[in-house]
Amino acid sequence: MIDLKNKMNLYSVITMSLGGLFLLFFPSFGGPFYMHIFIILFLNVVLATSYRPLYVTGLGSFCHVTFYGIGAYTSALLAVKLGMPFGVCFLAAGIMPAIVAVLVGWVSARSRGPYFFLISFAFWAVMDSVFRHWGSMTGGPGGLKDIPPLMGLETVTPYYYVVMLLAVLVVFILYRLDKSRFGAELLAIGDADDLAEVVGIDVVRHRVLAFAIGALFAGFAGSIYAHYMRFISPSAFSMFFTLYILIWCVMGGERKLWGPIAGATFLTLVAEFLRMSGPRQAILYSAALLAVVMLMPHGFVGLVDDLRTKRGTSESSAKNTKLPTVE
Repeated sequence: MIDLKNKMNLYSVITMSLGGLFLLFFPSFGGPFYMHIFIILFLNVVLATSYRPLYVTGLGSFCHVTFYGIGAYTSALLAVKLGMPFGVCFLAAGIMPAIVAVLVGWVSARSRGPYFFLISFAFWAVMDSVFRHWGSMTGGPGGLKDIPPLMGLETVTPYYYVVMLLAVLVVFILYRLDKSRFGAELLAIGDADDLAEVVGIDVVRHRVLAFAIGALFAGFAGSIYAHYMRFISPSAFSMFFTLYILIWCVMGGERKLWGPIAGATFLTLVAEFLRMSGPRQAILYSAALLAVVMLMPHGFVGLVDDLRTKRGTSESSAKNTKLPTVE
């Protein structure tokens, strides 16, 4: 007999394998428009999962999209102004927001609750002003144009595989981090930071590192976004985009890594599906979001955990129930 845990692991492996095959061969039957949707989806997955390390420590950041923007502008400016190769641009796009995150984190990580959120909002406002008003460097509200393509790529298909590879690598690294002692300590900080500090966990250091790790991967995503779109503007890194990232994590459930992945995937596809509704898109999107939150208060992760618990309880009860024997 295969127990419930082994069954669920088997189902997970089969589902992931089928999903991987579908994504791997999707360009062979999906057109450029649908590949573009998946490229945006992969970038959103990177942003959602890279937001999670700090979020599980109990702090909500309002400036994750700012790190995405810093990465995009860093990569674009190095390519446009200095003619640097993509490899240099890509590395700098991750390192620059990570350094900024360390500086901001050391100043603000000791804050709790809404105070950290407000500090991160102030940082977003400052950087948004820089993006919009430093016209000689960023292009101002009109944006930065003529960004060279990634390694000379001109078609959508190579970008699809590049962004998918980035998403897979980021998810794998964060998965290994989640299973490490450091990941367990991040969860402990989120559950009770005072108790975590009592048992010897450096709460501020862990939160700063989580902040920097998230900024690093967001910067990498920003670099590829800039070279893929070949144009960036401040509107691409707006306040509402940060809210979307937060919603992806809340809806998916932050306790497990696949939660933000599911949240970003579901809401990205819903947004694209509702785009055809025109001006009613925002209303329908909000209604769908409200319905999901009301039906699943703990996100997709909570729903799956509840189903597993009920199924395990029912199977255990059935196993322990004995039919009367006939003499």
